[in-house]
Amino acid sequence: MLTILNKYLLRQNIYLVLIILFSGIAIYLIVDFLTRMNAIVESGVGLATAVRYFAFKIPLIITQLMPAIFMLAVIIQIALMYRSNEMIALESNSISFFKPAIFLIFYSVAVFFVLLAFSETMGIRGYQETKTIWDADIRQRQVEDRGIDDLWFREGQTIVFVDQAWPDRSEGKGLTIYEMDGPDTVKRIISAPEFKVSQGKWILSQPVVINMDEFQRHNPPSLDLSLETELSSFSIVASRLPYDALSIFTLSRLITQLKESGSNVERMATARQSKVAYPFALVVMTILGLAMATLIRNIYALVILALVIVFLYYTVYVFGVSYAEEGMIAPFWGAWLANILFGTLGLGQIIWAEKS
Repeated sequence: MLTILNKYLLRQNIYLVLIILFSGIAIYLIVDFLTRMNAIVESGVGLATAVRYFAFKIPLIITQLMPAIFMLAVIIQIALMYRSNEMIALESNSISFFKPAIFLIFYSVAVFFVLLAFSETMGIRGYQETKTIWDADIRQRQVEDRGIDDLWFREGQTIVFVDQAWPDRSEGKGLTIYEMDGPDTVKRIISAPEFKVSQGKWILSQPVVINMDEFQRHNPPSLDLSLETELSSFSIVASRLPYDALSIFTLSRLITQLKESGSNVERMATARQSKVAYPFALVVMTILGLAMATLIRNIYALVILALVIVFLYYTVYVFGVSYAEEGMIAPFWGAWLANILFGTLGLGQIIWAEKS
């Protein structure tokens, strides 16, 4: 059950979060509109399409801004409590700074789960809709007929190379298949200018089959190969959608499929970790806001310091994610590096302030 103090903290925090959130959304939309205005006008799309584009972008904006907004709300809330002598009143009644700090941290954890659910539903839907509107209506690109160049995968002892593939149409051009007999020996090479995939069967047109053991070449009119890998499993790659626009469950399914085929999955694995790590930044930002409030009482100095901390946090976050995507560090450590580093520093400062 919430105490009177907790209800007061909760009510004040929600009020500040809403004010800063609406202000942030308004600023973001104005800047985005000014940036994209020329492209929207030149495309000739109607007002309704433009409004839909920016409306669907709001969930994405909320997801991106909430960690920083929550930090600003916390530091302003604590600073106002010090300015109005409310914190002194609490301390005079043997209620230390640690007690409201613990409540705000647990409260931020609850908000994190809400933000995670929101980003996995409304955020993803908004991301996908804005991408489709921008490509199909404003940029007038053909979304449904995108292909992949230079696709390859491995299935058991079979290595498949494709020059061009259209997963949504289950067909492609420039197919070369190497059937291996051990790690270093090629048993058979199959090539075809065109192919189609249907129900687990790869149907090759005018194939060329070379048996390396007998050095014989065959040119059957067509050839059916049984491969478990479906071309449609690469449709997400062909869509050019950022991995952030996919749900955790979709990413997990794709990682499993592509890992079995021997494809590189570091970027997808990092994106999956980031889907949780980024919303959790809200908790870390809350901890950092509370830690800064133990050092500085001036509200203006706190806001400036908070903006610097946000910049440093996102620099470390992008650094970790970039290295993880390149396979230089594990996806988990890349996505969570900033949270672990700044969260540890913030908690250490709060505990040290409580003991001193």
